[in-house]
Order: sequence, then C-alpha cells, then structure tokens
Amino acid sequence: MSLTLPDGRQFSVIFDRSNGAPVEAKQVLPFAYPEDSDQYLLIS
Repeated sequence: MSLTLPDGRQFSVIFDRSNGAPVEAKQVLPFAYPEDSDQYLLIS
C-alpha cells in the first residue's frame, strides 16, 4: 500500500491487522464507487 503525505513524500507501508483494523475511516461524501482522491474522516 502506498502512503502519500501532504508534502508529497511517498512511502510503501503495510499494516498488522492481527489485532483488528489499524484505522477506521468514513467517507466525507459517500460515493458508491470511491476514488483515490475522495476525502475520508479518521475515526478514533
């Protein structure tokens, strides 16, 4: 998975899901077919 920071730096990342989801996110505007540029809210 690729992670792109706001300053343009990119990193290849992987999450350890053995203890559940690493993060939860909700679409700001729900679309049936989301794209990479759609915005999400992180849920804690």
